[in-house]
Amino acid sequence: MQFAEPSWQEWIARNLSAGCDPADMQVRMIAAGWNEADARAALSTGIAQVFPDLTAPVVALPVVPDTGMIRCEDREIRVTFRLQNPAIALCENVLSEEERAELLKYAQERGLQPSTVVDEVSGDNLPHPERTSSGVMLDRSETGLISRLERRLAALTDWPVVNGEGLQILRYRKDEEYRPHFDSFPDGAGGAVHIAHGGQRVNTVLIYLQSPASGGATAFPSCGVALCPRPGSAVIFRNVDLAGRRDPASLHAGLPVVEGEKVIMTYWQRAGAFA
Repeated sequence: MQFAEPSWQEWIARNLSAGCDPADMQVRMIAAGWNEADARAALSTGIAQVFPDLTAPVVALPVVPDTGMIRCEDREIRVTFRLQNPAIALCENVLSEEERAELLKYAQERGLQPSTVVDEVSGDNLPHPERTSSGVMLDRSETGLISRLERRLAALTDWPVVNGEGLQILRYRKDEEYRPHFDSFPDGAGGAVHIAHGGQRVNTVLIYLQSPASGGATAFPSCGVALCPRPGSAVIFRNVDLAGRRDPASLHAGLPVVEGEKVIMTYWQRAGAFA
């Protein structure tokens, strides 16, 4: 088997030690001629050697794409920024101007309501002063455009469409924000309520439908990164570690809008089929 070769063992150990994303490494190995089963087995062996204290099982995770061009059905998407740890990517040209306009119009027609947060104890969705936006939750495949976008985002991250929640559109006006928070569900009863419907939220895709004139960046305090994508671009980031547990580095915030309005579309990907 290929992973018995010392050169590959060294490559895997070196990249894991440097904080490279195993999902991205697997894609590179398959492109180099590996079959998926061997690549996953080699990475599992390497992870056990590099991280001997990691006792929980390694889980399959969506890809956070590397820099370069990616063809997703009818679009050429450019990845212009990639951070290894935490795994974050900035992707441009995810949506066309026509698609953005249609989604903005559709969200207004559906009606936007005050946003809620998941209570870490009860699991209930409750209003909270940390999140001051308004939004609307869409059903999967609610329209032809939404169905097409779900397939595009699934292809971009190499993750099944059935593992995705329905898209959510959120509007932030002047001074509105979402203070630092996690998208993954907490341990305990509060998180279990939601994990029962498809497992943990392992990945987040934030697509900017409308960018504010000032403010409104997506910020990651653990690494000092704040991204201000152009309309039609997306920020993709991993919510969990190699064992599927909440990653502290995934803490993020929607900074206050200073001028104008920010409208984003959120796509959460689960560990299993969402129902």
